[in-house]
Amino acid sequence: MIRKILKFILPKKLFQKIEEESKKWFMVCDCGYSISCWDAGGIRAGAASYKKKVAGHCPNCKKIKFFSLVKKV
Repeated sequence: MIRKILKFILPKKLFQKIEEESKKWFMVCDCGYSISCWDAGGIRAGAASYKKKVAGHCPNCKKIKFFSLVKKV
């Protein structure tokens, strides 16, 4: 929902920049499963986190876990 609102109110180039940045950030589970924040439905732009964790359900190991956020360039 937040992405739809941002897409509506932000200039196209800025929204595309946010999308590109979000696609570089991945949520990584201990089992090895990873998904980009954008594909998971989130937004991650202008962030420089170190060892940040977010809760989520891993479809690979079928458990609710804390995912590490990692930026892949």
